[in-house]
Amino acid sequence: MNNLIPILCASTLLVLASFAQAEEFSTLPNDVQSTLSTFKDKWSTLDNNKQEKLIKGAQRWNSFSPDQQEMAKLRFDRFKKLPKAQREQARDKIQRYQQLPENKKQQLKKSYATFKKMGKQQRKALKQQFMKQRRQETKRPRSNHR
Repeated sequence: MNNLIPILCASTLLVLASFAQAEEFSTLPNDVQSTLSTFKDKWSTLDNNKQEKLIKGAQRWNSFSPDQQEMAKLRFDRFKKLPKAQREQARDKIQRYQQLPENKKQQLKKSYATFKKMGKQQRKALKQQFMKQRRQETKRPRSNHR
């Protein structure tokens, strides 16, 4: 395990270095260029942070199977149709999730997997219980003591 940390650090640095050098669109891997082709003409005007995010997203997209890509497209289409407030709320939830420690993320994934395995009626009952709990919490005055 102790040997794994230096290897991970080194590989992370190599990936970050490749991102920093990816200022020229033509230096990107062919599959990434293809995925990001709509950005080709304005690539040099994008800041490095934006370029890095686009490259990372393209690499992730390219790793998806056709079924996963289709599912992602459907989810994005649904997301685009949401009211602006709901889209921002979803972005906020994603950002809060990304900031969680890895053990909390794993715990959430495990809970979600358990939830998905439940029968329809059981999930419905659990959702109702959760909503009832939430309503009760919002009715209680909150204490300012920490």
